[in-house]
Amino acid sequence: MSTPLPSQPIREDMQVHSTFSDGADPIEANVRAAEAMGLTRMTCMDHVRIGTDWLPAYVAEVQRMRERTQVELICGIEAKLLDTTGRLDMPADDEIPDGVQVVYAADHQVAMDGGVRHPDAVRAALEAGELTAAEVFSALITSTRECLDSPRDIVIAHFFSILPKLGLDEAGAPLDEIDALAAECARTGQRIEVNERYRSPSARTLRPFVQRDIPLLVSTDSHRAGTIGRYDHCLTVLRELSVDA
Repeated sequence: MSTPLPSQPIREDMQVHSTFSDGADPIEANVRAAEAMGLTRMTCMDHVRIGTDWLPAYVAEVQRMRERTQVELICGIEAKLLDTTGRLDMPADDEIPDGVQVVYAADHQVAMDGGVRHPDAVRAALEAGELTAAEVFSALITSTRECLDSPRDIVIAHFFSILPKLGLDEAGAPLDEIDALAAECARTGQRIEVNERYRSPSARTLRPFVQRDIPLLVSTDSHRAGTIGRYDHCLTVLRELSVDA
């Protein structure tokens, strides 16, 4: 298991946003904050959509900073899931520069069979009895599972972070379906993160992944330099998992 034990300092932050999308600070400021925290590894991360056109400049800036720091910088993009086939809201493969190393697949909305639905609409459908919690959990897990069989490196980002907006509790998620997701993660060699900003997933959700020796990436999901490398939820989850690991 490659997850740092809670008795060890966490010297990485595997999701940090910049002004290329919705972060408050430029990549250089983020790198300097990571240095000040004593981090050894950081993933530069920004949100993309199908029409995003700034990726060449983004990749170039990450490369420029690699030459100016001892922190290992990884270049990533984050895209939301669009439907239960695992389709992601990001540019076509031939529009993504070679320097993009990893894609974070995120549940910013609810990817259903017919496409993505806003959380408010899904919550209203749940309250009206038009959808069941089981159907929503299945859609979230299925869309995530289906995106994993990709030639690109995929990380499951802040899994189940959308649940509070839907009025659902992560404790109600079906363990058999989570286990099937973990099995697919193991088969494809993909990974999952523990996310500080969204305080997700829980140790209950992550345990099937740990049992299959799937690496857990630890991130703050920082959108400003001052929060980089500062953990609370992630440490709690790692401690709980280390009991059984």
